[in-house]
Amino acid sequence: MKTFKFLHRWLGVLAALFILMFALSGIVLNHRSFFSGIDINRKYLPKNYRYNNWNLAAVKSATEIGTDSILFYGNIGIWLTDSTFSGFEPFNEGIKPGSDNRRTASIIKTTDGKILAGTMSGLYFLDNNTWKIITLPVKETRITAITETPDGLWILTRSHLMKARKTDSAIEPIEVALPHPAGFKAETTLFRALWVIHSGKILGTPGKLLVDVMGVFMIFLSLTGIVWFMAPDMMKALKKKPTLKKRVAKVNRFSLKWHNHIGIWSVVFLIILTITGMFLRPPLLIAIVNSKFPALKHTIIDHPNPWYDKLRDIQYDRLADAFIISTSDGFFAATPGFSDSLFRIPTQPPISVMGINVFEQPEDGVFITGSFSGIHTWIPSQHFIQDRITGMYVIPGTGMAHPFGSVPVAGYFNPGNGSEYIFDYNAGVFSTSRNLPNLPMPEPVSAHSPMPLWNLALEIHTGRFYSVIFGKYYILFIPLAGLVILTILVSGGVIWIKNYRRKCRNANLKTKLP
Repeated sequence: MKTFKFLHRWLGVLAALFILMFALSGIVLNHRSFFSGIDINRKYLPKNYRYNNWNLAAVKSATEIGTDSILFYGNIGIWLTDSTFSGFEPFNEGIKPGSDNRRTASIIKTTDGKILAGTMSGLYFLDNNTWKIITLPVKETRITAITETPDGLWILTRSHLMKARKTDSAIEPIEVALPHPAGFKAETTLFRALWVIHSGKILGTPGKLLVDVMGVFMIFLSLTGIVWFMAPDMMKALKKKPTLKKRVAKVNRFSLKWHNHIGIWSVVFLIILTITGMFLRPPLLIAIVNSKFPALKHTIIDHPNPWYDKLRDIQYDRLADAFIISTSDGFFAATPGFSDSLFRIPTQPPISVMGINVFEQPEDGVFITGSFSGIHTWIPSQHFIQDRITGMYVIPGTGMAHPFGSVPVAGYFNPGNGSEYIFDYNAGVFSTSRNLPNLPMPEPVSAHSPMPLWNLALEIHTGRFYSVIFGKYYILFIPLAGLVILTILVSGGVIWIKNYRRKCRNANLKTKLP
């Protein structure tokens, strides 16, 4: 018991601040749309969260919309510049306020001159330099990709595919039913299962609210634990002030009582949340990323839409007359009419489990793919994959790659003439081409590109924020913090059970006494 009390007391106090940050950030993460309008000025954050040389996924790509007008877009929203990049102006008028809402995944200029933008907050078209929202036939608003074929526009969210006919004067997308993949089995990855359990989404809205309540309980337990830790010393210091001493004693009794009650009521749920969270980040993530098992019935994992939350990007392969869709399960091909099952493409370029960031078709049948696992030239019909930076040929893979490679590619821009800019998440923009104009990041862009509160919460919750303290060893923060929290929870549970049994024995002895 002495050991359990020592661990619960001292580990609880030492980890209290981190536990509070886990709980608060988790609540924010569970309600992205609610917090999407709140931004944090990057000057108040550590230097590694300030833009420098277009790093931190500032730019996903750029689209030429006029003879001397280019729209750069990504996490910075949308900015207008010219072909020499001599100046940048914000170009977000009409898009819902908040840098998270203005995060842009795709901008295209159609063959008939329409300009569309797919953002976190929805699909927009440009009208007199103002973005106008387009009503979608699905509840989901986050657009992941837009592409064009001779007979229409194709709009992708993380769960749905939509088509808008080009002959319509107004853009009115209709949903396209994506068939099951060939050989479909109602399976899920262990990673996804743990993620929906950790977030509570496995039970829908009630599950998310339950996790929110657990977050509030974790905050309460941390604060009452600190009170219980400090109260004895405070009461000793207040010997000559009996009124204040009584108040502190009263607060301490309240804290201890409800710390025990809420702790024992929630300990099982908190242990589940802790264990599932430990496996959602490297290094433990690597051990489970490719594990699969049958989908759990009557949960969100067993969704009627086989592509729920799996779609990431889309291109139309003009050479093969087929769509290629990037998903969290890899690349799949589909016939233009989507009448047949989608089939997995046998040759898969390396794509980080963190997701695809670049998917472009510079010429028929040739694709450029980029993620945190690097950037590659991919020719599916020839089973050909080549690293675009080193020039080395790559052995085709069959699944998602490790989270990070030597060059974490966050964006790509081809201004023409075979030249290209590559956006490294950490180092920023560079080019493998010669005689390209420099692309410095202007001060107005970095100064007026705050960080969404949701993204800051994500950095804190995943432990990346603590790299300013632990350096490169921050990757061990989540598993170690998880072990500490598990120790606190288990030791607290053991202490409560021991005390409860002792009270029961004492009560039984009293009843037996004459």
